[in-house]
Amino acid sequence: MSTIKEIAEKTNLSVGTVSLVLNGRGDEMRISKKTQERVMEAAKSYGYLPNVAARRLRQSGNKNVPVIAAFWPNDLSADMLGRFFMGAQGVMMREENEFEMTIHPYRRSQIHKMRSKCEQGLFNGVILTGISQEDQEYLELNPLGLPTVIFNRESNVYTNVHVDNFEIGRKTAELFAIRGHRRVGIIMPDYMEKTKNSQRQMGFIESCSRYGLTLDEAHIQSAPMTMEGGNRAAVRMLEGEGEPPTAVFFPISIMAVAALSVFHGAGIKIPDQMEIMTYGDHEIERYTVPSLSTIKLPVEEMARVSINLILEAIRGTAGHNSSVVFETPFIFRQSCGGYTNEL
Repeated sequence: MSTIKEIAEKTNLSVGTVSLVLNGRGDEMRISKKTQERVMEAAKSYGYLPNVAARRLRQSGNKNVPVIAAFWPNDLSADMLGRFFMGAQGVMMREENEFEMTIHPYRRSQIHKMRSKCEQGLFNGVILTGISQEDQEYLELNPLGLPTVIFNRESNVYTNVHVDNFEIGRKTAELFAIRGHRRVGIIMPDYMEKTKNSQRQMGFIESCSRYGLTLDEAHIQSAPMTMEGGNRAAVRMLEGEGEPPTAVFFPISIMAVAALSVFHGAGIKIPDQMEIMTYGDHEIERYTVPSLSTIKLPVEEMARVSINLILEAIRGTAGHNSSVVFETPFIFRQSCGGYTNEL
């Protein structure tokens, strides 16, 4: 492991300047961004990873309030962000778990651009949400050097909380088969086509043949992860040759909300002629016509556990990296599976 003196010699800077930068005080002491970057690059080349989490706690005064950054992809729904903070709020309200949280938007497959923020000592720990396969491969080869929790992805390198996404797709295919369907479809975000993280889609498609379901090419549609994308994908699905599917899976629920008007406009009665199953359990799904059956993603509970895990890591009370798996129950409403009033 290199010393601060060696880094100072390599950069032709004083030991004091290097120490200030590595302790996250460069901005405070008005050290130029260019100089700070030079120090961090030299430190990185030596394999020097400053413990910015511990240092920030020492600098924050008597309260020792940790700062947690949530890296949030720019295309993930605002509703999901709201649910995440509902879960985090439960932890915040407990006085012994006082902390600050900041949101840092990023583009999928560009998480490497956030690395400089981690190295500047701006926060004590990071929760990574919505990372792509490319993001995850980069992070596992280039550790961030501060406490990190990955949200809804499995990892052998970082602590993580997740659901079994392949099982979500599999059990949806099984449900459609049990309900007597043979011709099915899927409408998914286009990013799922190119990433290993799209286990929901893979679980559904691979399980269709297992359960004797027909999934024609025209009934596999992808589009941007927006309501407009869901609407357009539904139009393309109905424009395909042959009869439309009698059951459709939406791995992202907002796309299903926008597709409903397309199916209604085509005279397809839901659930009599087509059943729909979504994933997520966002509030809007309860109030569509018909209300949408879904597989619950327990965002609030996953957020609470993520916060607790990152706080343990920041305080040095965590053991080895852990992996917490959450259950994903069906919630049956009017669009699939037989309607029951929710309690």
